[in-house]
Amino acid sequence: MENSFGGKVLISNSSIVTDYFNRTVILMVEHDQSGAFGLVLNKKMEVSLSDVIQGIPEGIDGSYPIYSGGPVDPTFVSILHDNPKLKQPGIEVIPGVFLARSFEALVELLEHPDKTKFNVYQGYSGWGAAQLEGEMERKSWVVHDPNAEWIFTEDPETTWQEALKSKGGLYKYFVEHTKDPMLN
Repeated sequence: MENSFGGKVLISNSSIVTDYFNRTVILMVEHDQSGAFGLVLNKKMEVSLSDVIQGIPEGIDGSYPIYSGGPVDPTFVSILHDNPKLKQPGIEVIPGVFLARSFEALVELLEHPDKTKFNVYQGYSGWGAAQLEGEMERKSWVVHDPNAEWIFTEDPETTWQEALKSKGGLYKYFVEHTKDPMLN
């Protein structure tokens, strides 16, 4: 596909996108003519891993936060991590960042949390054929190159502004000088 957004991030245009996706940054995992799949990076939920995932072995800390990857299928759980040495690292979405979906990968990450960075996501963001292209025509999203810091940040509340600032130009100016950079 000529204009695939796979491996890019989508930054929501807050003057247009006022629903679930307002002020979100989405890491696009796949995008082709049949649709698109991505994970919202900056929506930390009010629950912990052990509240959502059953069967975490005794003695392993399950108090890690969980993120809302999107409004589609809350039973879909995935992990973004930076450890290629896992037994099942999953697919490399961007250089140095992998998407895993197995319970075994999660347990392996939880057993050695000091050796890797990771976030767990419940749900995902999905688009049917040509749906994302329509949103792009309406200027709902700004496309940008990803940064692993936005995925593994300690403060996901600032991810949207940081992504826009790194885009540079008018995006950076408006983030630094207006309440809502997308209003102009």
